[in-house]
Amino acid sequence: MLEKLLLQLFKKLEKEKDNDNKTKNGNSIYFVEKVLEEKFGKSNYISARALKEYYDKYVERKENKAGEPSSELKNLIAQYLGFENYHNFEESNKTTKKESSKIKNSKVKSASIISAILLASSVISYNIIFKSEDCLGWRVNHYEKIECLNDFQNPLLKDVDIEIFKKVAVNDSTIFFKYGKPIVWYGKSPNGEMEYFNSRGLHPETMDELKPITKYIMSKYIQNGK
Repeated sequence: MLEKLLLQLFKKLEKEKDNDNKTKNGNSIYFVEKVLEEKFGKSNYISARALKEYYDKYVERKENKAGEPSSELKNLIAQYLGFENYHNFEESNKTTKKESSKIKNSKVKSASIISAILLASSVISYNIIFKSEDCLGWRVNHYEKIECLNDFQNPLLKDVDIEIFKKVAVNDSTIFFKYGKPIVWYGKSPNGEMEYFNSRGLHPETMDELKPITKYIMSKYIQNGK
């Protein structure tokens, strides 16, 4: 049922008119900032990265350290989807045994077809190097599309708006806030140095979630020149 809940959540987030970044990471950020913080008044309730990891685990079946969403979070998501609570969502999305059997058989058939296609492809292309233009490379302060020698797409391309995301230099005259909200995010490089970015997201080298700038960070690292 969590798979259905998160799948419906991200589908609805993609349809939000003021959601300018309809990637998995962009949808997570929108839910945290626009839905949880502004609509439900839940400031700093959950990180966008944590929400994305729930989606990865329960929808895309990727192994990670994400546990199960709390009961309150499930209720909040259900309410955003138009239900009274998560229990009401469960009741409305139950399937009969007959329907469940049909879905299961359909999945088995689909998996068999996909396996057959992959097997045939591997035989045909045994000595072929697959090329894709969907890989990303971090170049000093921005992402660039690069040619890669992989069978799969670089997942970063789905989660990062490479036209916007940049590392920026900051100083005392930099504008850090707009309408009271931070417009600069920070994180530490692999060497432990403070680095700053113009958009929320993951650090391109450490993959740690960037944090919004605060007056404390400005005072400690920027105004003091550290």
